[in-house]
Amino acid sequence: MGRLRSLRRTLLVRYAAVLGLVVLMVVLILVFGINAQVAETVVFLVGIAVLAGLLGAITIWTQRTLAADLKEIGRATEKILVENDLDRMPQPRLAELNDLAQDLDAVADKVRENYRLLTQERNRFEAVLENINVGIIVLGRDLRTRMINPVAEKLLGTTSDYAVGRTFTEIHHTPTIDRAIEKARRGEVIEKEVTITLPRRRSLKVQVSPITTRAGKVGGVICILEDVTSKRELERVRSDFVANVSHELRTPVANMRAVVEALVAGAAHDPDVADRFVRDLDRESIRLADIIEDLLTLSRLESEKREEAEEPFDIRQVLVEIAEEKAELAARNDVGIKVDGARADAVIRGNRKLVKTACSNLVDNAIKYNRPGGRVELSIEAAPDEVAVVVRDTGIGISVAEQGKVFERFYRVDKARSRETGGTGLGLSIVKHAAEFHGGTVLLESRPGEGSTFRLVLPSTPSLF
Repeated sequence: MGRLRSLRRTLLVRYAAVLGLVVLMVVLILVFGINAQVAETVVFLVGIAVLAGLLGAITIWTQRTLAADLKEIGRATEKILVENDLDRMPQPRLAELNDLAQDLDAVADKVRENYRLLTQERNRFEAVLENINVGIIVLGRDLRTRMINPVAEKLLGTTSDYAVGRTFTEIHHTPTIDRAIEKARRGEVIEKEVTITLPRRRSLKVQVSPITTRAGKVGGVICILEDVTSKRELERVRSDFVANVSHELRTPVANMRAVVEALVAGAAHDPDVADRFVRDLDRESIRLADIIEDLLTLSRLESEKREEAEEPFDIRQVLVEIAEEKAELAARNDVGIKVDGARADAVIRGNRKLVKTACSNLVDNAIKYNRPGGRVELSIEAAPDEVAVVVRDTGIGISVAEQGKVFERFYRVDKARSRETGGTGLGLSIVKHAAEFHGGTVLLESRPGEGSTFRLVLPSTPSLF
């Protein structure tokens, strides 16, 4: 009852004022001496009319006052709940609404605190969705997209603006995932691996699960997409690598086994035959040792442990050493080898042994895949932040179709010549890994019959480790 006193007092005052006006009118009529009967009638009618009019005016006046206060409180409440943009409720003109305003202030404080907590949770959730390395798509009960994170956008070649509000079929046509989503809506958890071709070919591990409410009903579906393309490619490469290694090792081992069996069978008693078999055995053992050494080098390069020491060294001096070491091989193949002396020095920082191995492999190939009377030229091209070791030859050249494959393990442009020269098929793969190890790259320019030019581009100064 206490909350109504002020409003009741306001109405009593207003109604008393109206009654006073009516009494005043009656008194005035009687004072001016109007006939009693007529005066009573006039007073009654006038009183009723004035009373009705004033009561209506008071009612409208009171209603507008109350409505104005409530409307102002309503607008303030909306700003709090929807926009969270109000510090304090406005003070009403009617005292009865003060308690309501204070209660709403307390509610507003709680709302602001909940809004702050929700904002923090939303920011954390969005940060997780944006930085997680899997794609996430949330579908509603109607199977229309409610949310899609950036990874899923990239995997499917879409955008959030386009995807939200659409079904998965409209976003990306993948029947396997569509069927999984339908099953998930019926409460199943589906795990599949699918291959998509757009926006580019990828292998995706897909997990589709229902989103259940507290009542146990399915309120939507969550679809998780994991790109396993690199993993599957790595598995394929490893499988191919094992097969290739087995094949490459089988040949020298089989040859050595055949020679040993022939020697044991009696060939050792014939000096000429025994001498030839021993030379064959020596050649195959060297080839086997070269393959194993190259495999160990590749293994070290592909390992995450970078234990090789770095040091500053003159790359031109490395080329001079290689030219001297390869002079005999070049003479046997009737190939000239020359180091361009235009630049006195080119100091870089890196692993000298590894760089020398890479350059040596390039020179080795340039000699073995050359022509009698051919040339191999070694030079250095320097830029402000990098140094390029250039190896040019006048050999058989490499076709455009094969240029993208020559850096693969065990790939040979001329398989017959590679067998004759004892190549392992790992040299250019080591060159590529050595370049990447130093943060550089290797480039190839070649035409069949016109020779090849390899550029081993290395950063000149940055530390590697």
